[in-house]
Amino acid sequence: MNPRHWLPTPQKMSDAVQLRASGFTETSMRQSLGMVLVLGLLAGFIPFLVNWEQAATAGSALPLARLGAQASRIQATPLTYISPMFDPVILGETVQLIAGLPQPLPGWLAAFLSALGEWINWPLRWLALWIVYGALVMACNKALGATNRLQPFFAATGFAAAPLILVGLSPVPCLGRICSAVGVIWAFVVYARANEEVTNLPRSRSLAAVLLPLLILLILSLLALALFGLLLYLVVSAV
Repeated sequence: MNPRHWLPTPQKMSDAVQLRASGFTETSMRQSLGMVLVLGLLAGFIPFLVNWEQAATAGSALPLARLGAQASRIQATPLTYISPMFDPVILGETVQLIAGLPQPLPGWLAAFLSALGEWINWPLRWLALWIVYGALVMACNKALGATNRLQPFFAATGFAAAPLILVGLSPVPCLGRICSAVGVIWAFVVYARANEEVTNLPRSRSLAAVLLPLLILLILSLLALALFGLLLYLVVSAV
């Protein structure tokens, strides 16, 4: 298997992150797919080590270790005084108790396997985001008059994964948050540039096609949050 069939050249990646038009051409969707998966694994390596250390210290699987760490910082809320079912302190103590129960696997092995699973999820999440968000942007492109095909679009927009490798530094204190923010903003700029290049739409319409899915997702999230608040209010009223 020739790596060139599954990965773009380093020069192509360099041109893309520098927003050069030459970086978004002569690349196949298969190469972009391989790039997203490889960069996702690279970005998730440092978080994998941090997660493994955290879970191994707790002697349990990563989800339980995280819940236990969060539970130790939980404080009472106003809902606590409405009903014991809303007492986060009791919930936190319960989670810590569950985390300390005997398990079929040794603690270090459970920690390693759960951290490994989280690491593998990094490229899978990137891949899902690339495909789902790309489908929404492609639909907006078509609505705004673009006539480009699907494969060149995904081949070009896959380069937005390159700056996201900075998100892998998120566990680093202070610097991690800055790097993550820079990586996300840079990736958005690369994505918008790639969309403009591959669709040949005017910059304003190309940018609108990239932003519209984000606006739609934001509205849906706010509606879901409002619905959750309404259901919580009904539950509290019933109690």
